[in-house]
Amino acid sequence: MAQSIEEIKLGLEAPTNRIVNGVQVDLTSEEADAILNEWAENERAKQLDEEANGYKVARQEAYASIQDQLDMQYWDNVNGTTTWKDHIAQVKSDNPKPS
Repeated sequence: MAQSIEEIKLGLEAPTNRIVNGVQVDLTSEEADAILNEWAENERAKQLDEEANGYKVARQEAYASIQDQLDMQYWDNVNGTTTWKDHIAQVKSDNPKPS
């Protein structure tokens, strides 16, 4: 489950300065807080995206190559088996869509 913005901020180190025209300038506390908030919001958005779409990557990695899937389909037709359909069903059950 994605962390809250506050939890994420606890794990980040607040910036203290930035470079402006090649010169290091100290940040005010408001600037540092704004940057920290932006970083935390970006991290939360990343976590939420991974929760919503992570199964897609897991499925892509679990599927056999296109060549192997085509071979399964060919031999399923020749032999009257369901190897390919079984493979697809197994990948989908091992990596379900989130509710």
